[in-house]
Amino acid sequence: MKTAATWACRVILLMSLVSLAAAGPANAQETIRLASSSNARDLYLQAENLLAGGHARNAYELLRSYEPDLVGNPYFDYLLGVAALDTGRTGEAILSLQRAAAAAPEFAGARMELARAHFEAREYDAARAIFVDLLAENPPDGIRQLIDSYIGAIDSRLTSPPHRFAPYAELLAGYDSNANGSTDDQQFMGFTLSPENQATDSAFIEAAAGFDWNLPRSATFGWFLGARASYRDNPDAAFVDAGLVSGLASANWRSGAFFGKLGVNAYGATRDGKSNETYGGAEILLGRNIGDRWDVSAGLRSGALRYDESIEVLDVNRTLYSLGTSFQFAPRGRIAFEFVGGDDNAQQTGSPYGNSKVGGRIALRTAIGESSFFQATAGSLTSDYDGLFFGSRRKDRQDSVLLQLEINDVWTTGLTLAPRLRYIDNDSDIALYSYDRTEFGLLIRWAPQ
Repeated sequence: MKTAATWACRVILLMSLVSLAAAGPANAQETIRLASSSNARDLYLQAENLLAGGHARNAYELLRSYEPDLVGNPYFDYLLGVAALDTGRTGEAILSLQRAAAAAPEFAGARMELARAHFEAREYDAARAIFVDLLAENPPDGIRQLIDSYIGAIDSRLTSPPHRFAPYAELLAGYDSNANGSTDDQQFMGFTLSPENQATDSAFIEAAAGFDWNLPRSATFGWFLGARASYRDNPDAAFVDAGLVSGLASANWRSGAFFGKLGVNAYGATRDGKSNETYGGAEILLGRNIGDRWDVSAGLRSGALRYDESIEVLDVNRTLYSLGTSFQFAPRGRIAFEFVGGDDNAQQTGSPYGNSKVGGRIALRTAIGESSFFQATAGSLTSDYDGLFFGSRRKDRQDSVLLQLEINDVWTTGLTLAPRLRYIDNDSDIALYSYDRTEFGLLIRWAPQ
C-alpha cells in the first residue's frame, strides 16, 4: 500500500498543479512560480527521480541541505515530507506536509501524503478525516479506490487491530572482570576471605530466548505479554552461573496526548543450579506528550523480593517511584532522564537489609546511518541501609555506564549484532561490599520478521 500511495500522489500532484494553473488565484500562481523557478527546478527534478527510483534516503539528505533556503515553499515541503515519510521519519514528515497543505490548500498531493503520514503514525482519526475530504473532491477512479482502501484499513484497525507476536533468540559472549561482584580485598576485619567472596574474573556466554506479544483491542487500548528465559555460564566462576525466567503482562492505553500502563511482572532466578531469588509485583505508569518531541511520565512499582531459605534475611518488600522525561532531538534519536526513589522494607525481624533508595538515570539512543543505532546509559543509585553491618552503618552508591552499538539486519533481515561495554562501580562504607566490574560482550540477536 505504501508504494502504491507514493505513485498515486505523483498523479494527484500533477492534476493539482494543472487545476491550479487553470484557476489562476494569486496564491496558486505563486505556488507554481516558486515550484518552477530556475533555481529550484533542477533540485525538485532530482529529488523526484530519487524518490521514484526508491532512493528515499538520498532524496531526504539532498533536500535537507536546501531546507534553510527553501522551507515554506509548498512543493519543497511536499517533497521533503515524502522523503521523510519513506525513510521512517514520520513526525518530521507530518510537520513538512502540514506546511505544504497550509500554504497551498488546493494541493491535493500534499494532503494525500499528509493523510498517509498520519496513518503511518497511527493517528487514524486525523488520517481518516483528510481521506474523506479528498473523496469529496471527486478524484479519479484509481485514486478513489486507493483512498477507499486506506479508509477500510483504518476502520478495520479501529474495530479489530492486528496482533503482533515477536519471538527472539539471543547469544551474548564476552569477558567479565568481576563475575561474582565481590571485593578485591583478600581480608576483611582480620579474616581471610574465601575465593568465592573475592573478585573473580571469567569469560562468559549467555543464551536467551523470549517473545513480545502485542494484542491491541482498539486504536487507544491494548494488551502486552512478554516472557524471557536466559542462562549465563562463567567457566572460571561456576559458583555464580545464573539462570533467569521472567514474564510480564500489561494493559496499555493512549488518548490524545495522554498515555499509561498498568502491569504485573515476576521472575525467578537460580545461582549455581539452585533456586536463589524470586520477585512478583505490579506497576503503574502515567504520562503525557508535550508537543511533538517531549513527554513526561510518573510511575510506581511495588513487589515482594524473596530469597532462598538459607539467606531469607535478605527478604524485602520493595516500593519504587519514578519521574521521567524524554526529548526526541532527531527523527530517530531520543534522550531520556529519570529520577528514581523508594524503599526496601525488610521482612525478617532484626534484618539490616531494609534501606531507602534514591538515584537517577540518563539514556541516549540515536541512529547511525540507516540500520544502526548507538545507545548510552549512565546511572547512579544510593542505598542507605537501616541496620548495622559488622557494627557500622552502611551506605552504598552504585554508578554504572552502558555503551552499545546496535547493527541491524546484518547478512539477513532480523539479525542484529551489538558490541557492548558495561562498567559498574559500587562504593560502600563497608569495604566488603565495595567493588568495580567491567564487562565486554558481543550480543547476537535473531528476531524473525
